[in-house]
Amino acid sequence: MTWYTFFKSVHVTAAAVWAGGAFMIQAFAFRILRTGDARRQADFAKDSEVVGMRVFIPATWILLLTGIGTMVNLHWSWGQNWVVFGLIAFAVSFAVGAGFLGPEGGRIAAVIERDGPESPEAQARIRRILLISRCELVVLVTVIVNMVVKPTGNAGWFWGLLAFMVAGIALVLSASVRGKQQPVAAPATE
Repeated sequence: MTWYTFFKSVHVTAAAVWAGGAFMIQAFAFRILRTGDARRQADFAKDSEVVGMRVFIPATWILLLTGIGTMVNLHWSWGQNWVVFGLIAFAVSFAVGAGFLGPEGGRIAAVIERDGPESPEAQARIRRILLISRCELVVLVTVIVNMVVKPTGNAGWFWGLLAFMVAGIALVLSASVRGKQQPVAAPATE
C-alpha cells in the first residue's frame, strides 16, 4: 500500500459515511414525517443531531485531511476546477452544518423541552432543518460526481456541475413548497 492508496481509501470511506449517512437520514425523515407523530419526529431530530455531531463532523474532518494528504502525495495542482469545486462545496457544507444544522438541533431540543414536540414552532423547525439537510445532500452528491469525474482543463464541467447543484437545490425547495400545500397525514390511531 502506498500513501496515496491509504489516503484515498480513507477519503472514500469518509465520503461514503458522510453521504450514505445523509441519504439514510433523509430516507428515515421522509418516512417519519409522513406518520404525523410529533413525538417520533422530535426523537428523530434529537437522534439526527447526535449522529451529526458524532459521525458527520468527524467524517468531514477525516475527508478533508485525507483529501489534502492525497493532493500533497501526488503533487496535484490546487488550482484544478474539480479541486476548487470540491473545496468550495466542502466549505459551504461545513459552514451549513456547523453554523446552522448543529445549533438548530440544540434550538429544536430547547423548543421541545419548553413547548412539547407537538408545538407549531417545534414542528416548523424540524421541517426546516430536514429541508436544509436535504439541500446539503444535493451538494454532497454533486461533489461525489465531481470527485469521480475529476474534470481537468474543462471549465464547462465546473459550471455544469454548479448548475446541476443549484438546479437540484431548487427542485428540493420547490418540492417542499408543493408539500406545504398538501395536507399532512393525521397520526395513526391504534
